[in-house]
Amino acid sequence: MAESVNPIVPIAGMTIDQARALARDRFRARLVAGEPVGGCSCHDESRQSDADIADGKAELVAGVRFRDSGRTYYFRAGLEPIRVGDWVVVETGRGREGGRVVIAPQQIAKNSLQGEVTPILRVMDENDVAHMEEMRSESARAVKQCAALARSRRLPIKVISAEYSFDGSMLAINYSLPERERSPDQSRLRDFAHDCADAMHCRIELRQVGPRDEARLLGGVGRCGRTLCCASWLPVFPEISMNMAKTQDLPLNPQKVSGVCGRLLCCLSYENEQYKQMKAMMPRLGQPVDTQAGPGVVVAMQLMRELITVRLDGDGTELVLTPAEIGVAGDFPPPAPRPEQPRRPERAERPERPAMAKTPAPASAAAAPAPAVAPVMSEAVAEALALAEAVVEGAGLSASGTSGESSGDAPKKSRRRRRRRGGGGGGGGNSSGGSSTGG
Repeated sequence: MAESVNPIVPIAGMTIDQARALARDRFRARLVAGEPVGGCSCHDESRQSDADIADGKAELVAGVRFRDSGRTYYFRAGLEPIRVGDWVVVETGRGREGGRVVIAPQQIAKNSLQGEVTPILRVMDENDVAHMEEMRSESARAVKQCAALARSRRLPIKVISAEYSFDGSMLAINYSLPERERSPDQSRLRDFAHDCADAMHCRIELRQVGPRDEARLLGGVGRCGRTLCCASWLPVFPEISMNMAKTQDLPLNPQKVSGVCGRLLCCLSYENEQYKQMKAMMPRLGQPVDTQAGPGVVVAMQLMRELITVRLDGDGTELVLTPAEIGVAGDFPPPAPRPEQPRRPERAERPERPAMAKTPAPASAAAAPAPAVAPVMSEAVAEALALAEAVVEGAGLSASGTSGESSGDAPKKSRRRRRRRGGGGGGGGNSSGGSSTGG
C-alpha cells in the first residue's frame, strides 16, 4: 500500500478524511523528531497572496472613518496609491461620503468582511476639502432651522446635530427626547420631515439617539479635564456596571461615577481587569499579616503601585511595604476567624413549688380537727362551706315538700308567678296541688 511506504507524503486524489489522517501523522512525527511546530502564516487570513486576489478569495481594502470616534469601514482600494491620513470619497448607502483613511490598503479574505464592499472613488483634492468644509457650515445652519420648525410644530424633541452627505443630496438629523417625554407619533414626525425637506431642498433622514450618543455628537470635557473619550477616539461603548466601581474601591454614589451623559463613566472599564488581577495577588483589607517588624493588620492598599500599608499590633506604627516583604504574593493565609462573643446567660427558670407530702391519717382522724393551713384561706373556705350547706339544705326542703308534684319541676319564675296569684307561698301551692290531684 502507498500509505505504508510513506505515510507523511500526501497522495493526490485522497479523501478529506485521509488527508486529515496524514496531517495528524505528520504533526505527530514532527513532535517525535523535535522539530518546531507552528509559527507559519498558513492560517493568517489578514494576509493573502496575489493568487487569492486573482481567484476572488481576497480583497484589497482600506479602512476609512467618517468621524474621529466612529467605526472603521472597509472599501475596495483601486490602483491609485492611498496612504494613511488621506481624505477620500467613497460610495455608501446614503450616497457619496467623505472620510479619512486610517488603515493602509491590505489584502483581507472576503469571508471576514461583512456586507458588500464598495470602491473608493478618488482621493480628495483641495477643492473637495473646501466643499466638505462648506457642507459642515451648512449643517450648523440646518440645525437652527430644524429646531425652529420643531418648536413651531410643538414637538417634544431636541435637535442635536445635522450631517450633510458629500454631494448634499441628503441631510441626516439627529434628535433626542427629554426625560419623561413620550415619543411623538410617527405621523407628526413624518410631517416634520416633509417641512425640513421643503426648507433644505434635499432628502431628510431622522435619527433618534440616546444620552451616550448625544454626548458623542455634542462633545465636551470630562471629569478628568480632557475631551470626552466617546467624542475623540472611542468607537464602541463598552459594557459598564456598578461592580466595576466597587472593584476599583470608588465611591458607590452614582453622581460621582457618572459622566456628562448621566450614565456610568466609560473609563471604569479601562483598568477593571488590571484591578481584578492585582486584587487576586494582594491581601485583603483587615487581613492579619506577618512582617519583619512583627504581626500587623492591612489598613490600606495602593494596587497600581503594589504597596500595602500595615499597622503593627504592638505600638500601632504604620509601615508601607511591598507584597514580597510580607509574604509571597498570592499565598497569604486566610484571615483569622473572629472570636466568638460570650453568649448571654439564659434566663433562669423559676423553680417549681415542691409538692406537699401526704401522710396517712390516724385512726382518730374523724375526731381530730384538721390543721389550719392559713388564717386567710380558712376564712374563705369556711364561708364557701357555709354557703354550700345552706344551698344544700334549701334544696332538700323543697324536694321533700314537693316530691312527686308538678310544682317542684317548674322553673323558678313560674313558681313566683303562682305565689303572687295565690296570695301566699303555701296556700298557692296547696290549691294548685289539690286541683291537679282532684282532676
